[in-house]
Amino acid sequence: MLESLTRQKLPQTQWEIIAVDNNSSDRTKEVFNEYREKLPITILEQRKAGKSGAMNLALEHAKGDIVVLTDDDICAEPDWLSAILDCAATNPDYGVFGGRILPEWEHSPKGEPFLDWIPMGSTFAIVDDAVSGPCEATKVWGPNTAVRREALKDTRYREDIGPVPGGLFAMGEDQDIIMRLASRGVKAYRCAEAVVHHWIAASSVREEWVQKRGERLGYGVPALFPLDVPSGSRIAGVPLRTWVESANWALRAALLYPLPRSKKRFWAIWKYYYMRGYRAGIRRYAPATLAQ
Repeated sequence: MLESLTRQKLPQTQWEIIAVDNNSSDRTKEVFNEYREKLPITILEQRKAGKSGAMNLALEHAKGDIVVLTDDDICAEPDWLSAILDCAATNPDYGVFGGRILPEWEHSPKGEPFLDWIPMGSTFAIVDDAVSGPCEATKVWGPNTAVRREALKDTRYREDIGPVPGGLFAMGEDQDIIMRLASRGVKAYRCAEAVVHHWIAASSVREEWVQKRGERLGYGVPALFPLDVPSGSRIAGVPLRTWVESANWALRAALLYPLPRSKKRFWAIWKYYYMRGYRAGIRRYAPATLAQ
């Protein structure tokens, strides 16, 4: 990612990088320091482990009119930043911009039928729409997001969701902040000319990985949409209706598990994991006291 930024066509006098070492124990500091002479980089430290807290620290130090957010596993096209800047300049009524995100497969996924069964956007953050224009805020994904700093104001990432070391965490921190901006009337625009390539490890191109990822997704849904949690009686902190739905999918998954691979089998198992995460998310983010 850093190496691709050294090849940006936009003059370095017009942009800065804010890198946050999030309490790392690997070579992160060393890698950052290697690029001090190559890039306009400011290095910060966030001792509290968790992506959202690190992002918030970075936002406090951002000085540019446009704040570009990305991930550490992307490779940007040389005209990426200049395309974002041009897009923002020609569309002054929009405050959020999302670019194209193309897959960079570690190994070719050819021959994996389950990839035709899943939404590639929410699974691998792939956005391959080559047409620029207004879009829904939900179509802007974390690896290629830009926001006008004036639109952000005091809006920050929720630190109770997002990646944290070990265990289960709620997904959706990138979507949450964009959705909150949209609720204030900030409009989103797709800038197809701004392109990054998103690394997809071979270990994640497996049915089991995608299915178990559904648990993290389910865990985060009550955090983002607490009002959508079913009402009524609860057992062990979970609505009775949710238990019934969970039992339904658990039975389907158990019946289909011994059978050959199929779309129906894949989604039954995915839904089983999703409901397991959803129940845990309700207990964490939408307890009965909140529902009342």
